[in-house]
Amino acid sequence: MPENDNSNEVINIKELNEIMDDDTELIHECFVDFIQEWPKLYVEIKGAVLEKDTHKLDESSHKLKGTLRYLAAGAAADAAYALESAGKKNDLEGVEKKLLTLKNECQRLVDYINNFNQ
Repeated sequence: MPENDNSNEVINIKELNEIMDDDTELIHECFVDFIQEWPKLYVEIKGAVLEKDTHKLDESSHKLKGTLRYLAAGAAADAAYALESAGKKNDLEGVEKKLLTLKNECQRLVDYINNFNQ
């Protein structure tokens, strides 16, 4: 279920610092990992949508959702949850729009991370 109160916020910094115990090195490492892994996960999720494979959609979206929650990226995590839920329910109606939302939210996160690391 959606847990994000502020859909315009890319990352909840307070929550991120709590999750990461204010460890800036860990935050940086997790950001780098996300930047490297996100394209692969997106390909998996998009492939599941194109193949109409709801089981794969559920699994891949769930994996990404966990990563996004760990990064306190609420809007992106909510977008991944919407796809995970569609996969669980075998309901592909509107899934392309949900995929686009996920792509856009994760791109916002990538942009945020790139600016954060400068």
